[in-house]
Amino acid sequence: MAFLITYPKEKVSTEFQRALATVTTPLYMSLRELVASQLTPSEVAQIAQAENIVITSPFALQLYLGQYWQDQRQPHYYVLSQRMADQLRRRGATQVHQSQSENQASLAQLVQHSTNAPVLWLTGNRHVKQNRLSALVNVHQMICYKNTWSQQKENEIVAALQGQTINRVLVTSPSSYTRLRVIESRLSKVFSSVTYYTLGDSTFTEINKFSHDVVKPVNRQHVLGQMLMKMCNDERADQ
Repeated sequence: MAFLITYPKEKVSTEFQRALATVTTPLYMSLRELVASQLTPSEVAQIAQAENIVITSPFALQLYLGQYWQDQRQPHYYVLSQRMADQLRRRGATQVHQSQSENQASLAQLVQHSTNAPVLWLTGNRHVKQNRLSALVNVHQMICYKNTWSQQKENEIVAALQGQTINRVLVTSPSSYTRLRVIESRLSKVFSSVTYYTLGDSTFTEINKFSHDVVKPVNRQHVLGQMLMKMCNDERADQ
């Protein structure tokens, strides 16, 4: 038996990697390719001059910090997690606001209660339907990266999973689940009996449509670690 973790191994702490390895063979296979968009000079200037910035993706934050998009001003930042907040503070940010829970609904509530001024949301090209941040009239989205997938990558994942028996899968987004379903259709024996674990409601709802065994976090704090430990504990209970 093995776990499939649809999340980059390098972004899983050593502590959790060790915990997984004590109960199973963890296979880390991200079902997405994130590619930076080519922004125009006017878009870069818009980012640099923004007084309120929402960042919900670690990749978007990586781009923001690496592309020197900020100028001398200190905007208000709104982010999902403590880790993202810490990254900004280490780079000198002083006005960092973290949502109470690690989901976009909680962050939308924070933004709504904090400001009526224009807010720039640095995001990707794929969104959860009926996203609450998108519904805020003062929030403007700027696509700074694309979430892509290719037949070549799908084939590589299928080849890597041949001969495995997967019994637990961490699915990190609805788009990852859509891609996973195609892979599962090609590897029915590999995924003959699976429990799915998600990081939030949107992915849980999507998987639940297909009447699968699926688990979501009991609270919205440290959801990645919470669900990885849930997978480990469930595996021990079944052994």
